[in-house]
Amino acid sequence: MPRKASGKPKTQRIQRTQANGDIYIYDVTTLYNPAKRYNEHVSSVLVGKIPAGETEIVPTRPRKNIKKTDVKTTRINIGVTDILSWIGKQSGIDKDIYDSTDKGTAQKILSIAWFWMANPDRPIRHIEEWQISHRVPYSEGLSEDICYLLMKQLGMDVSISQNYFRNRAAHASSKTSVAVDTTTISSYSENLNDVRYGYNKDGNNLATVKLLTLFSLEDHQPIAFIRQPGNIPDVISVLNALKQLSVFGMSKPLVVLDGGFFSDENIFTFMQRHTKFLMRGPLDGRWIRPELDTVMDTFETPSNVCPYDSNVYGTTVSITLQFDSERKYTRNGISKSDTVSVEHRIYLYFFLNVDKARIEKAALLDEIKSVKQQLEQGVDESLLSKSEQNIVRKYLKIRRTPKRFSVTMDDCAILKETRYYGYFILLSNNKMGTFDAHREYRLREKTEEGFRIDKQYNDAHVTRSKTTTSLEGRFFCQFVAYGYEEYFQSEISRVKESLAVQTGDPIHDNSDTFKKEKALLNWLNKMSVSKLFDWFDAIQETTVNSKIGKIRWRTETIERDRLFLRKLGVIK
Repeated sequence: MPRKASGKPKTQRIQRTQANGDIYIYDVTTLYNPAKRYNEHVSSVLVGKIPAGETEIVPTRPRKNIKKTDVKTTRINIGVTDILSWIGKQSGIDKDIYDSTDKGTAQKILSIAWFWMANPDRPIRHIEEWQISHRVPYSEGLSEDICYLLMKQLGMDVSISQNYFRNRAAHASSKTSVAVDTTTISSYSENLNDVRYGYNKDGNNLATVKLLTLFSLEDHQPIAFIRQPGNIPDVISVLNALKQLSVFGMSKPLVVLDGGFFSDENIFTFMQRHTKFLMRGPLDGRWIRPELDTVMDTFETPSNVCPYDSNVYGTTVSITLQFDSERKYTRNGISKSDTVSVEHRIYLYFFLNVDKARIEKAALLDEIKSVKQQLEQGVDESLLSKSEQNIVRKYLKIRRTPKRFSVTMDDCAILKETRYYGYFILLSNNKMGTFDAHREYRLREKTEEGFRIDKQYNDAHVTRSKTTTSLEGRFFCQFVAYGYEEYFQSEISRVKESLAVQTGDPIHDNSDTFKKEKALLNWLNKMSVSKLFDWFDAIQETTVNSKIGKIRWRTETIERDRLFLRKLGVIK
């Protein structure tokens, strides 16, 4: 009967001869496996070797113990985060966020805003990778799940966003006028209550949610936003948003709107709600064109020239419009559902930009002359493009005889077409100076130029939120990033306007300084915000901690980059 296995490992010394004659000595440990009925290998330890031709064992050297060093090295990208940190402090956005919620939540919101500013075309899930190489306000780090929970929290606790809106409104440069920007955000979701089919600015046939943003005209800063279902008319959204502003101490401001709001119905709605507005209108409006025709002959007079732009002339016309409406309540002898006529005074602010008129007229004449020349050279009319054939029909006269072919310009048709070139109109129910109205609207256009981040930036082209609460929180984080974007755009514009301009300081006003500043201006004119961030993202900071001490160095920058950062105020 075989002996019962002890269950303990056994060690045997084994010799293995190598090809060169050396003999390696191993202590091999095995353990018997009763189920498989053979010994299994546990470990092998090299004891030493017997060199070829010798008999003595030469023991192996013991392994060196690898000691952990006290040197710790880190490398992070600091060019972008230095600029973002400066924006947050200078604009007051960081302080307003910290005053609106607890420190941890504020840091998370700002970290997301930083990520979207530096990565305009990347979704939020990439924040985990980005924050490894960039120092963000929330030092503990954000994951995609943490971001989702934060947005859900912000959607459920609206006091955070309302506190922030109140703080922003309190710091607005002007509380008497605000501009309005409306946009539609497309969504694939079928679970969001306010994602509905209506007007879609992207034209992608998706359901949308409407986002309406109010911002200060003077400092171009967004003050508040309101979310509406995609099928709600813009004018109703604006009126609802203005109720929100009244809570923040901005009672009955002048609302500056683009031409998309122009309609008799919208104007009458604003009138009924006693809302002051200033909007752009169409020159061919049925009650606008006749008024323009009456003042055109006396338009270009010295008294009508703009005080801050000699290329612009303006004048004001006051008219009374009659609107028909259906009574909602029985009052003063008028029954419910009866149609009543109401008169309201409207101020039409007409403007002529002579430079724009000249450029547009010259462009049209160049097109006409080009087509005329082709016909005179014998090109058949059927070979022309559709636009060129249209020019032939509208502005050229062709005469054919057996002996002669002639092409002449139709002067009457051309003069009729170019008669209204360079003109534009603003209309309001609020009486103001002609060029005060022009200034207010020009501020809106300037703000809107930098306020095109709702679709191109902040991962806001098509929303990926699954619930209404997380969608609200997502919009709020994007709104904070909007503030960063607008402030940075304004500061870049300020820097551009200051470059290569005499200041009266002889240290500054010299050819060498102007040469450097003109080079910086040319570079900035070619750079967008995203390109600037990509450029400065190459600046890294390496830190080495050792027993000797801490050593830190940064990537070198060229003189032009340092000049930009000094002009901006990031460095001294």
